[in-house]
Amino acid sequence: MPIFIVKKGQIVPMQNSVYIPLYYFYPKRYLDEVSPELRALPRDPRLIMRSKAACDLVESDQFRLLIIDLTAYMVWPYMGYYLGFKEYMEIYSGFEPAWRFAHCPEMWLQELFDQGILRTPANFIKSAKGPLGYVSDEQANAVLHTIVPKVIERYHIREVLHVAREFPCFEDFDFRPSNQKTDFYRKWYHTRTKHPQISLEEYRENYAENHGGQEWDVPDPSQNVQEAVESQILVDQFKATLSEKDLAILELRIQGRTLEQVARALGYKNHSGVLKRLRKIGQAYEAFTGEDYSFHRGIIK
Repeated sequence: MPIFIVKKGQIVPMQNSVYIPLYYFYPKRYLDEVSPELRALPRDPRLIMRSKAACDLVESDQFRLLIIDLTAYMVWPYMGYYLGFKEYMEIYSGFEPAWRFAHCPEMWLQELFDQGILRTPANFIKSAKGPLGYVSDEQANAVLHTIVPKVIERYHIREVLHVAREFPCFEDFDFRPSNQKTDFYRKWYHTRTKHPQISLEEYRENYAENHGGQEWDVPDPSQNVQEAVESQILVDQFKATLSEKDLAILELRIQGRTLEQVARALGYKNHSGVLKRLRKIGQAYEAFTGEDYSFHRGIIK
């Protein structure tokens, strides 16, 4: 249940207040690395209710998006540990099921409530007796090792991912190159048949025999080349609209540099400024192409 506040003479719920206990669960290292903007909230949760600026921050879309990103950043390694995968979260897009589970803070928060590790927002704030220290990495590690397997079991994540990774699709992967993406393309074009022990040519012949002479429709390679060329032209046209600094940020990220490395290279005080510029660049690219890449929701890939 959300906390209620008085706003413009009316009693209204703070929709994002459910995330307040979760915010105080994050270790300082995670806040520094992923979401330094959230450090603006006081360490004494009681002061949130006494500050209009703090209430406005909690109710902002930025707060919710940062909570989503930070939660995913924390739980992904533990999901990989218990589900047996070692991929980086960044290689996937917002369509891939594991990525979507990681970016659903409500699931993880509910388990923290159910296990009694965190109190619900109103009780959490009411029980606070002053500024709270940061949860240590060791404490967070112990908690995550407890709740992640329970969430995996509760929502049948293992079974969902088994099916999803048995039948992957192009949309699962981020636009940048990765070993997993390369392997997927190879399997898609060379071994994705019901009879992987036979060659692609043999499969095509068998298909015709088993389907009344109907030929198996093989994609035209020239069409793939044409689409790739057209896509690159579009990217080049978009790059021409960027400032020198935004173009430098984009190029460094494409090279695989971290936000911190980009910040140091371009003279930013910290990676927060780089993160904000990347979101602006992403939103501009969405407007330029007319496609939805999730940048308008604050998702940085």
